[in-house]
Amino acid sequence: MAGGRVFVLRFVVGILDTNMYLAYDDEARDAVLVDVGGDPSEALEWISRLGLRLRAVLATHGHLDHVIGIPRLSRAGLASRTYIHREDLRLVELYLGHYSSRSGESVEVPKFDVLLEGDAELELGSLKLEVLHTPGHSPGSVSIYVPSAGILFSGDTLFSGTVGRTDLPGGSWTDLAKSIRKIYERVPLDTVVYPGHGPQTTLRRELRANPFVEDALKTPGLP
Repeated sequence: MAGGRVFVLRFVVGILDTNMYLAYDDEARDAVLVDVGGDPSEALEWISRLGLRLRAVLATHGHLDHVIGIPRLSRAGLASRTYIHREDLRLVELYLGHYSSRSGESVEVPKFDVLLEGDAELELGSLKLEVLHTPGHSPGSVSIYVPSAGILFSGDTLFSGTVGRTDLPGGSWTDLAKSIRKIYERVPLDTVVYPGHGPQTTLRRELRANPFVEDALKTPGLP
């Protein structure tokens, strides 16, 4: 199915100022939500206002600040298939359980319809996405590339000026360095990067100005 231009709306949500993204085709009106890490109400208003069809909800990884808002979508009457990498499913329960016990709040654990494995290609209406498995920040971290639009949703793998931390459960600098190298091998340099936190950037800019990217690309012994 042919489509038009892909536009991206950013909403800063949740307790850790997570970037939640609504990406949509302005002709076919197909849309996806990436990282529902807080109240999705504003995004839902735009979905209604623009007459969009929400084809999927995608989590770049399983930390609570990227998934905690997903159950609100079904409570709002908006049913859509939810995706996460299989390797992070355990982290969802771990972090939400920990948050519930510390905060005293009852938090609903999101249900995921599709468990991704490795890399994947998704055709969601007119939107064609390439999901790259990019572990390091977490075992199941993914980066979502939209070739037709030249954009990459990097989650907490790559930020403007830095990279995701690797000192949390399942984190690994070696894996993260491999993932950064994978991104630079698979994705064009002028791709616009929409990270899980902070401002957007480009792969070219990070190649020139991000010391962690430089270190990752120079790490010896990586394939």
